[in-house]
Amino acid sequence: MKTTSHILLALCLLLSANVFAQEAKKDTSYWVKKTQVGANFSQASFSSNWAAGGKGALGFNAFFNTKGDYTKGKVLWTNDLQMQFGIVKNEDVDPRKSVDRLFFDSKIGYKISKTWNLFGNLNFQSQFTPTYNFNKDGSRAERLSNLFAPAFITESIGLEWKPKPYFSLQFAPGAVRQTIVTDDEVKPTKEKPTQRYGVPVGKSVRNEFAIMQLVANFDKDIAPNVNMKLRYTAFAGVDDLAAIDNRLDAKFAAKINKYLSATFDLFLLYDQDQSFQIQNAQTFGIGLLYTF
Repeated sequence: MKTTSHILLALCLLLSANVFAQEAKKDTSYWVKKTQVGANFSQASFSSNWAAGGKGALGFNAFFNTKGDYTKGKVLWTNDLQMQFGIVKNEDVDPRKSVDRLFFDSKIGYKISKTWNLFGNLNFQSQFTPTYNFNKDGSRAERLSNLFAPAFITESIGLEWKPKPYFSLQFAPGAVRQTIVTDDEVKPTKEKPTQRYGVPVGKSVRNEFAIMQLVANFDKDIAPNVNMKLRYTAFAGVDDLAAIDNRLDAKFAAKINKYLSATFDLFLLYDQDQSFQIQNAQTFGIGLLYTF
């Protein structure tokens, strides 16, 4: 299953890249493309006699986002790839991740009115490297996650309402999600000791069917040189309608000048297969940003 999943993801990425390249050679007028590359750095150090105490630290966070919107007649096609990785190294402590995200979304649509489209969507989410719990001395303990552990692949079809170029809302009465855990070293949580991210221990894939999935996207410059990107997802699985999965991904990028920027990322997640509490993560950085 692990090899098959890797091949499926590679084929999706290669197909999208190939189509991008072919369309660029034939006619680029149908495409609207945007790519962002950025890196943030942080550093702290203290002399050995610094009375207030403290330990040196070095941090790095890089991201690569690229999006292409294709429009020809009534046919719409959007590909969105987001990759982000950050690490922090404190003195006398093993390196720890600050952020790790791999996101790919491909949606094809057909206009049926000025603001409504039929659509089919494929979404993939995972991460790049392992994540660990840590002992009190700073050394690594059990493994919590890894590449394809978990990974989430969601296929959906339905109606999309797009009243503005920067906002859309998808209604998918028929959505299917595969949760994949291919690393046997990933440990279950204390709240869910018999499963890992909803996948029963001893298995590597769990299939879920949704009565309804809602996806809202917002991507707009809300002020001069300030961009806000939001994605909200609600997945109402047939197994337990009282436990709807909710996720919000938010990114704010403010350009200081041509190459410098400030970025803020916020992630909110409520998924009872992982925790009965709302999970949240956030990162903030000042560094380099290049858009083309």
